[in-house]
Amino acid sequence: MSFRAAFLPTLRGSLPGPSAQVTRARSSQLVTKRFSTATHAHGRTHGHSHSHGHAESTPRQRSGPGAFRRWATRFALALAFPAVYVAGAAFPPQLVLFIFPRYAPPPPHKDSPRGKSHTSDMESCIHELNIVEDMRKKVGEGEWYETRPYQNYDPNKVHNSLTAGSLRGPGMLAIAPVLFAKTDESEAIAVIHLGRALCGHDGIIHGGLLATVFDETLARNALLNLPSNIGVTANLNINYRSPCMADQFVIVHTKLESIKGRKSVVSGYMETTNGERIADATGLFIEPKWAQFLASSGVTEAMGTRKIPDPSKSPMLLDDQTEHII
Repeated sequence: MSFRAAFLPTLRGSLPGPSAQVTRARSSQLVTKRFSTATHAHGRTHGHSHSHGHAESTPRQRSGPGAFRRWATRFALALAFPAVYVAGAAFPPQLVLFIFPRYAPPPPHKDSPRGKSHTSDMESCIHELNIVEDMRKKVGEGEWYETRPYQNYDPNKVHNSLTAGSLRGPGMLAIAPVLFAKTDESEAIAVIHLGRALCGHDGIIHGGLLATVFDETLARNALLNLPSNIGVTANLNINYRSPCMADQFVIVHTKLESIKGRKSVVSGYMETTNGERIADATGLFIEPKWAQFLASSGVTEAMGTRKIPDPSKSPMLLDDQTEHII
């Protein structure tokens, strides 16, 4: 028998160890502690359960006015959002139209029923503008006169004209401008409709088209002050102030600045019917030495001149103060 087998059991038996009673006491304390912990946990859980039950059984009463205000606010917001959306779609601000232009179908042919209807509508609208009505009152006072440039252009030449032919029609220059000029040809005011088919950026009138409008209106004021009423553009300076939205009436004001021999300087500006400045310009126009060769072009007559009454059909008073038509 080895030493390990003979000695270790004896040594283990002689060492002091926990008695059976101590072991049972410790086991009892451990069980009691675990039971107590479980009981407390159950109590907490039960307490919470009762608490929730009481909370559910006795809900907090909300005051009437507070609830009414909350529902009124919700109802107002529910109405406000659709109203703002509809108003914005019907009357979008200029910035929205600048970024998201509305779709426009191709313009109809001027001789089609739809084209004739469009032209008729534009003609009715231009006569209802405030600027037209106000200027016609001044015409009645005798200082101004009214004319329609390019309305009676020679039919044999109209197809070769940019503003009277190529650009004339629905969606472009649908109707002839209405123009008011002073009888001394020192100032003029032209009302022009610019259609959707004249755009550079979609929804915005091309800057070159605005330059054409300035060239035509300034030139009219200049040429009617030159000796032969014939001239050409020598210089045209334009300052663009704001985008010109398509499909609207614009007003062009022109004024004779100076005239010296065969040279005439005219200034002008373009604005919307609401008075927003679109652009301003200055032009120098010269009567060429070969002006007599342009006398048959018909441009001066097409620009619209004052109709001077025929003396043979004007009433006059004879010596006996009797009015006759001579």
